[in-house]
Amino acid sequence: MPEATVTIEVIGEGKADVGQPGETILPEKGVVPILLHKLCGKPAAMRIRPQRIAQLQKGNRSRKVRFAKTQARVNKSDALVFVIDSEGDYKEFNRKTGELRKGRDAEPSDFPTAIGVAQPCIEAWLLADAPAIRMGMDLPGTPDVPDAPEKLPGPPVDEKKSPKGVLAKLVRSRHKECSSNDKNKIARAMNDMELVRKRCPLSFAPFADEVNQHIRPLF
Repeated sequence: MPEATVTIEVIGEGKADVGQPGETILPEKGVVPILLHKLCGKPAAMRIRPQRIAQLQKGNRSRKVRFAKTQARVNKSDALVFVIDSEGDYKEFNRKTGELRKGRDAEPSDFPTAIGVAQPCIEAWLLADAPAIRMGMDLPGTPDVPDAPEKLPGPPVDEKKSPKGVLAKLVRSRHKECSSNDKNKIARAMNDMELVRKRCPLSFAPFADEVNQHIRPLF
């Protein structure tokens, strides 16, 4: 008999983060679904139902997480992963993390839910793995990436110096900009999750812990 599938609703802020909302798909598009798949040991049974935060009902972030959990149950999904960018400093990171955690821990508390806040944005996680950028973008050499990508300013503060701007500059020799497809390629080339944990200890490491605790046991 074919292996039963496990459907994870993955909610994030844009196409680069979660992929294109629509049908249930394999974890091959969107930085979060791709990394989620790797953190869970690349299970063949994983399926992703992507959705953007803007599609959720109005309310604060805590309410949005609670609503997403209820919606995932109604959709007969098996779990929820909810990831946003901090887009700011560490104070903003802590505030948003607290809001998501409050929503995650609300009723129904037994529904598997992992939350994450990328500091300052999801591109910082991609910058943690220079060899993956080289392989994913087919660059002639390994790029020189920042030592601490989480310490770069958020895009609203300085777009060029933010992880989004730095990543775009690294691939601009071959591409006009770092598109969602480019980010997918980099994420697919990332196989050393411990490296990402070490280089993004503030935001990726706790997200990986959330996945290990709440999502990976489903497989």
